Amino acid sequence: MKRARLILGVALAGLLAGCAAEPDEYPLSRKQAYDKLLSARIESSGDGPFFRLRTTITGNGGSEVTYDALGDMAHRICHMHLTELEPERTKVKVTCEGGGAGEGAAAGMAHNMIRNRVIELVDATLKDRPFDPELAGGATAYRWPGDGVDGSFAGAAGKALKQDAEMHRDMAEAEQAARESQAEAPGEYVDSGAGLDPAPEQ
Repeated sequence: MKRARLILGVALAGLLAGCAAEPDEYPLSRKQAYDKLLSARIESSGDGPFFRLRTTITGNGGSEVTYDALGDMAHRICHMHLTELEPERTKVKVTCEGGGAGEGAAAGMAHNMIRNRVIELVDATLKDRPFDPELAGGATAYRWPGDGVDGSFAGAAGKALKQDAEMHRDMAEAEQAARESQAEAPGEYVDSGAGLDPAPEQ
């Protein structure tokens, strides 16, 4: 009897573990999640989700909340898409766009950094806890689904090499075009006798 109970307990524990919510799912109705995200407090500071960018919050009325962060050298927009899985369970998808001046090949890394910070903001807001700058480095976001943007160092290095090769190729093509244009241009000369009256006879 005890053995049967033990087996049943293990099976039940496994079943509950299999039904555990994903990290981007919350035990809230969609309206509750929407209201919390819409009223989130986003600090403009060195430790804030968008650092020192000025952030405005808008919503579409029930299924999407947008954080629009703007500064002198950067503009980031992140959308929280809310899907009701059950009356009291909501899935949150975070997508971001925009960028900053001078990011170049590191744009993917900067994108992921901001998205990770927003995911920490979402998680903190929906769990009624303070935003944690340390967790915003990726500890909260690492189990969330990605959004398809390559934010790895290897990806940034590959883009930098590609951009450098393209720049040198463009420079070489421009120099070649200039040489060809110069070779095809007719030579310039001055006809010193053109337009002069003949000298008078002595």
